[in-house]
Amino acid sequence: MSSTPPQTDLQRALTRAARLGERTEPTTASEPVTETDNATLHRYGDPAHPPLVIVYSLVNRPAILDLSPERSVIRRLTDGGYCVYLIAWHPPGLARRYLSLADYILGDIADAVAWVSGRHAVPPHLLGICQGGVLALCHAALASERLRSLTTLATPVDTGTAGDRLAELARRVDFDDLVAATGNVTGPGLATVFASLKPFALGPQRYGSLAALADADDAELEAFMRMERWMYDGPDLAGRAFAEFARDIYQHNALVQDRLTLDGRRVRLGRITAPVFNAWAEHDHLVPPDAARALGDHVAGACEERSIPGGHLGLFIGGRAHKTLYPALVEWLRSQ
Repeated sequence: MSSTPPQTDLQRALTRAARLGERTEPTTASEPVTETDNATLHRYGDPAHPPLVIVYSLVNRPAILDLSPERSVIRRLTDGGYCVYLIAWHPPGLARRYLSLADYILGDIADAVAWVSGRHAVPPHLLGICQGGVLALCHAALASERLRSLTTLATPVDTGTAGDRLAELARRVDFDDLVAATGNVTGPGLATVFASLKPFALGPQRYGSLAALADADDAELEAFMRMERWMYDGPDLAGRAFAEFARDIYQHNALVQDRLTLDGRRVRLGRITAPVFNAWAEHDHLVPPDAARALGDHVAGACEERSIPGGHLGLFIGGRAHKTLYPALVEWLRSQ
């Protein structure tokens, strides 16, 4: 009689993950407080505390900022004494494929900042992440006086630097033709492009990491699976805004050349007078260090700079970031 062969570590990890199911509740409690045209504003923490508004990327969902109690950027900020507001973007749907960058920046972000300022009677801190960092920079350049400070994490500022693989890829694409043919740009399609930039680390190496969790506790395995779902569950992007961002930021490097305009208004980084905290990862394959660190050369105010070892995602869920970067950010915010 033949016996069933023992399961490999990967098989055992996958079996346990399937039994755990998909957790849908957030790690940190929040409540929706208002709506803008294209987003819901969620509040975390004590409303009596100083306000901080997070502008996340349009490309992914913000779950990466609250992945687990131990690796939650939002919890680090609320525990640090801030009332955190997250601009949670609505997927555009086909009817909103003509939304522009100006709609998001001059509309939703400006409205959210104004609402928070009115509710707290003080200007908020603004924190922009990755593509959301570019959106936050544009808002700050046009309305710096409305902010107490600006923080950018993994933000592509100068896309003309050597080794920027996204910029190199973008230069070979006619994005206007692309969105004319597709309408909105699909989240799974973009996830495939990002994965192709680092195929081993986001493919076979990830399965090795999962196998290593075969005997881990449920919370650790659950956090890994939430990360996997996050990576491949991005929302669709409004076609026009996507084309504008890819063309202006990546093809023309317009942000650092003062050539970006939003509804006729010129975006000049030199007009940012609010204090800036800028951080990046030293081995980021999506936002190279040189692309991020360039910000300090272009803003008018003081710019605090921090870098940490590791890759793009490590800036948000890495142990080193949570032990060193976010405590440093909280202390810096208190000094502003």
